[in-house]
Amino acid sequence: MDVESEEMIAQFRKRYPFPLDPFQEEAIQALAVGESVMVTAPTGTGKTVVAEFGIFRAYTQRKRVFYTTPIKALSNQKFKDLREQYGDAVGLLTGDIIENPNGHIIVMTTEVMRNMLLQSPSEFTHTTCVVFDEIHYLADSERGTTWEESIILCPKNIQLVCLSATISNAQEVASWISQTHRPTRLISHSKRSIPLALYYFLDGKLNQIINNEGKKVVDFKGVGGEAKRGFRNRLRDLRDPETDERKRERPEPTQRDIVEALEQGGMLPAIYFMFSRNDCEVAAELVALNRHSSTRDPKTLAQIDEVCTRYLNYLEEEDRKIQQVKTIITLVRRGFGFHHAGLLPILKQLVEELFSKGLMNVVFATDTLALGVNMPAKTVVIGRLTKFDGQTRRPLIPNEFQQMAGRAGRRGLDIQGHVVVPYSPWITFEETILIATGPLLPIESAFSVRYNSVLNLYDPPAGERILQILRNSLMEFQQSRRLRELALEVQHTQKTYDLAKVGCLIGLPEGEELLHEYDSLGHKIQENRNEERRAIEEEIRLRKKLDEAPWHRPMRETLRQIFRTLQPGTLIHCEQNGWGIYLGRSSEGGIGLFIFGDKTVKLEEYRTIDYMPPERFQITLPDSLLKIERSNFSISECATAEELNAIAEQLRQINLPDLATWLREARQEASNKYTPTLIKVQNRAQQTKEQSLELKEQEQKHPCHSCDVRKKHRSLQKDSARLLLARDEAQKLYDERKHYEEGRLRGTLKGLISVLKRFNFIDKEGYPSSKSLWLRDVFDTNGLIIIEMVSRGWLEGLQPQDLAEVFSWFAYDRDFEFLNRFVLSRPLNELRKKLDELEREVFAVERQNELQITNGYNIYYFGAARAWCRGVSLTSILEKMQLAEGDIIITFNKTLDLMRQVQDMLRMHDPDNNLIPVLAEARHMMRRGVVEQIYNVGFGVVKEELEAQDDDEQPKQDDSVEAQTKLMQLLEEEDEETDEVAVDTTNRRRFSRKRNRRT
Repeated sequence: MDVESEEMIAQFRKRYPFPLDPFQEEAIQALAVGESVMVTAPTGTGKTVVAEFGIFRAYTQRKRVFYTTPIKALSNQKFKDLREQYGDAVGLLTGDIIENPNGHIIVMTTEVMRNMLLQSPSEFTHTTCVVFDEIHYLADSERGTTWEESIILCPKNIQLVCLSATISNAQEVASWISQTHRPTRLISHSKRSIPLALYYFLDGKLNQIINNEGKKVVDFKGVGGEAKRGFRNRLRDLRDPETDERKRERPEPTQRDIVEALEQGGMLPAIYFMFSRNDCEVAAELVALNRHSSTRDPKTLAQIDEVCTRYLNYLEEEDRKIQQVKTIITLVRRGFGFHHAGLLPILKQLVEELFSKGLMNVVFATDTLALGVNMPAKTVVIGRLTKFDGQTRRPLIPNEFQQMAGRAGRRGLDIQGHVVVPYSPWITFEETILIATGPLLPIESAFSVRYNSVLNLYDPPAGERILQILRNSLMEFQQSRRLRELALEVQHTQKTYDLAKVGCLIGLPEGEELLHEYDSLGHKIQENRNEERRAIEEEIRLRKKLDEAPWHRPMRETLRQIFRTLQPGTLIHCEQNGWGIYLGRSSEGGIGLFIFGDKTVKLEEYRTIDYMPPERFQITLPDSLLKIERSNFSISECATAEELNAIAEQLRQINLPDLATWLREARQEASNKYTPTLIKVQNRAQQTKEQSLELKEQEQKHPCHSCDVRKKHRSLQKDSARLLLARDEAQKLYDERKHYEEGRLRGTLKGLISVLKRFNFIDKEGYPSSKSLWLRDVFDTNGLIIIEMVSRGWLEGLQPQDLAEVFSWFAYDRDFEFLNRFVLSRPLNELRKKLDELEREVFAVERQNELQITNGYNIYYFGAARAWCRGVSLTSILEKMQLAEGDIIITFNKTLDLMRQVQDMLRMHDPDNNLIPVLAEARHMMRRGVVEQIYNVGFGVVKEELEAQDDDEQPKQDDSVEAQTKLMQLLEEEDEETDEVAVDTTNRRRFSRKRNRRT
């Protein structure tokens, strides 16, 4: 590190009243020498200091630096912080706010940076550093793609500072950034600056189960989850008074019980996380029935009233009567509040400011509060360990638990933070510990391709730039893990093979060839021996052929079966004695008694019988012979001459085969057939034997024969050959996998181009059409449908309020049904039918090309924007639409942004388009009241801007409640005159509205 960098670091250290932590020092030194860094650390440990050095370094060098955040609220907050340090050098770009865009330090949302990279990359010419705050948003389904595209498209000469909460696969993400952008050093810090202790609220008591050193101190084994054990177990426990108290289901603790325990333990302020907006509101109102002791102090109450008054002054009179506003004001004056996505943005800011100033004791919030908003507390209560994720109720994952728990512990105020989990009959204590302390799940890419990105990057006709984006995405990086594993395997086997290659161990220059030659001799000797063995076996086979009888010799088992029923007088042939006559069983044993010539003979074994005629020749024997049971009897002595003559006569009448002649003729035929082959086989056997002797003599004279290390040398050669084979196999698998991955990416690109061709954004030759310029500048998931709607002229002739209404359908992105009593005019209803047909067409083409990009508009959201543009109050709108105030206002804000994009696009590419003035008027009509206030200052109220306002300037007052009621009646009468009809949503329910954006 040079002297200048060391001096810069020393100057930077002086900006802080505390010494920097080692991980901060390591990251700062890496940045000082020009490296990119990725820092992962728990919430509240000071990783922002690293980003501040990147800003300080660029500012000192008079270069530009961009600071990106995932949401506008964080951008506004960071803009305020940096403005206090660097003054007018800081600018802000959040899409709807443009403040000092030419400043040296620009705070922006990541979406703005991505759009700049696509549309005006020259803005990065003098930029040396980009900070990506909260980079774990890569896994966010809505914003993840924007983050990936920003990193991929960012010029390689720019230094990156990536900040992230603790993630389990940080090394993988850092490796992806290093491969995609430039080498990036990963710096991980796991120790919290404020340690946490975990408590289990059971039987009205806070029981510490894990101390601030991470050690388990109490075990409630068997407690919790009783409801899951079933009704039978609960009945058994109730019947048995001796049942272990821990096995009985207890009543679930209430929010009031827990808050009271926290107050008694001095553990406030607290964030109480719940997973339902309604639960947050109900819990806050329930707990607020008892005013917190701190708010009884007149001074504290005056401070709360001062903040509330300041915020209320920026609401119009009618907006102050919104029920949500009344509820929040009542709650905060009692020391409580709630915070969720359905809360009006200005009320969110009110709650955040009061809580941050210590003027609010408990805020009940959904888990969205854990993402980004800087609201540390002394205690965090996680009200339930299960949540509904849109499809099913599931247990929390450790990532979600730790994200919320990380809000506990205020640096500089608390010695330790507290995390409280209440007892639940649905979750066992063991499951609670597993959720709270289990390993974090890895970040998974949420990358999806959008049509405007494709058209901005498309380089016809091949589209290599788009392929490069796809190849460089984190999703592809993660899906190609196996490919990288194979590449490493190829490298490893190649390296091992290179190391294993050795020469002669005794130094002979031709040692490798000599050993190969020696082994070849051994192989040839073995081959000759095998050939000699085969020749001998062939000779034996041929000799058997020469001696083989021409008939089938009966098997032993066959003879056993025959002899069980064989009748006396049956003729058989014996290999030793010739033809014989069966007399029957012998008293001496054996298989039977037979007549051979003049004698009776006992045969001991079946194998002596070599032939039995298939005709079963049989003669009749006199009783005198049948009575014989022993061998060696002379039949001439036992039978009369007449009986013997009768036997002889019967034998003459039987045409017995002459087996001797048959055998002689068969052997002569076999000799003629097999003898020449036998002679050749014998000669071959002799030749191979002689060759083997000659090769053996050569082997014994070979230099390697007497070498003491020959076996070791051969072993090394075998290892080398095995490694070479393994390398080739790994290379083959790698090539196959790479071909598959490339084919998959090209298939995705082909599908994208096919859809764009179908709707004429790309012509038949593969080049962008003039229409493509429109879609390039609209950054929305439904951009294709919106541009089709505009280009087909469906919006021509619409009034400004109707135009705003149409765009609002695409701005509402929550996927659930709700009560809506608004009706639309017939023209708007007809337009919806056209949109339905267009969406079905788009969905079908995407399915054919295996894509899921377009979501389509929300069929249940309608009427609010039109009513708002026509002067209806938010209170009146809420009476007709069952949505939270914050949801409606955020949707209005998104509607304005979408109309701004389309208006800017038309000004650029079709300046004479009739929609431009109508869009301008529609935006003007929407920007009133609470919407105007939010639109001017983004999602957060910047305090300095508010205080800079003229104290005498009063917000514009709206009509009274009675006037609003009258206005609604007049509008409804006008609707009847214009033939308004109820919106039909039944036919569209069969179409999936919320589609997976991942391609």
